[in-house]
Amino acid sequence: SADFERLVASNPNSSEVWIKYMAFHLSLADIDSARTVANRAFERIVFREEGEKLNVWTALLTLELKYGNDKSLQATADRACKQNNPKQVYLRVCELLDKEVEAAALASSIGSNDLVTSTKRADDMFTKMCKKFKSKKTVWIAHFQYLLKGSRHEEAHALLKRSLQSLPNYKHVEVMSKFAQMEFELGSAERGRTIFNALLEKHPKRMDLLFVNIDKEIKSGDILKARALFDSVVNPVSNERKQKFKFSDKQMKSLFKKWYRMEEEHGDEESQERVKEEARTFVVKSKGG
Repeated sequence: SADFERLVASNPNSSEVWIKYMAFHLSLADIDSARTVANRAFERIVFREEGEKLNVWTALLTLELKYGNDKSLQATADRACKQNNPKQVYLRVCELLDKEVEAAALASSIGSNDLVTSTKRADDMFTKMCKKFKSKKTVWIAHFQYLLKGSRHEEAHALLKRSLQSLPNYKHVEVMSKFAQMEFELGSAERGRTIFNALLEKHPKRMDLLFVNIDKEIKSGDILKARALFDSVVNPVSNERKQKFKFSDKQMKSLFKKWYRMEEEHGDEESQERVKEEARTFVVKSKGG
């Protein structure tokens, strides 16, 4: 204990030192002393070191989650909100509860019954967070991720619809894009494609969306689908498709570059040559040749 006192005296703004001091008390099963150390840290860490303070608050929230009860956890979260960015506090709490659900899911496979309790606690906190900060996209995105990780796809899609009713219009595209990306990673690539298709149909000038879609196809190992996306821009097959993308010559140059890089990594000489040929054809066409 004396060693830790010396350490905190010489490093009063270091969350790492304070958290180790808390862990020392917890290793001796002295939970109240660990709480006291956290409260001392809040007084000692200077005001401008917001990140350091939030780290200690996260450690205290973790302590309450493990050794306290729902009431003490909520009381600590409420206190933390007064001294930190409230949205960041709720995101941290939800992240901790999400991890608890994951641990409980693992334990339930070997006969533990904590999963129902953990899931209800996390569900309630995520719902509360989205209600409290309903105009902030990050809270909805965190909630989508939590549901998709738990294979709760229908609930996630219902939540997406609710989020779009609460969020300002200018945030809709990014939120839907994030959801589509999560579908590729945690759910169904096909559902992800459906969302990207709808987005690209509505925003034919947004090459950034097309590139994110292509990157997800490559990452999921579907090079044919990625290639088909490049192709749909360069060789639209019907009048309807012709209207789909409206890219400038400068954007098309970056599209051909990206396509060529993909073929270098995942294709062969023939596929690389095809991109070069398509690029040459496009240049001739754009010059009116």
